[in-house]
Amino acid sequence: MSHSSEIKCPHCGQWTTWTGKVHETCQQCNGVLDPQRFSQAAEKQNKKVENPRKADFFPPNAKDGPVTRELKGLVNAMGWIVFYSEVAFYCAVIGVVVIIGFIAG
Repeated sequence: MSHSSEIKCPHCGQWTTWTGKVHETCQQCNGVLDPQRFSQAAEKQNKKVENPRKADFFPPNAKDGPVTRELKGLVNAMGWIVFYSEVAFYCAVIGVVVIIGFIAG
């Protein structure tokens, strides 16, 4: 459901149709209709691209040597394997408890 309304362009002052999307531009001057939301969305996108490995246990630094980077990569991989193994184990235990509950119940 697309609801459109008219908004006055902050750049040229002309009225243009607007559906509320962040990346929508003016029909006359091609300026962004909501520059504050557009800049916030752009910042958010840049932060995601800026440091994708922030969630690692030992994030690699630019000044690390090749051996240190490889060791950190190995430790990070092992950490995520252990984490997901624990999640899988708890899911399996919950599944067994549910199945026993249905059988006994």
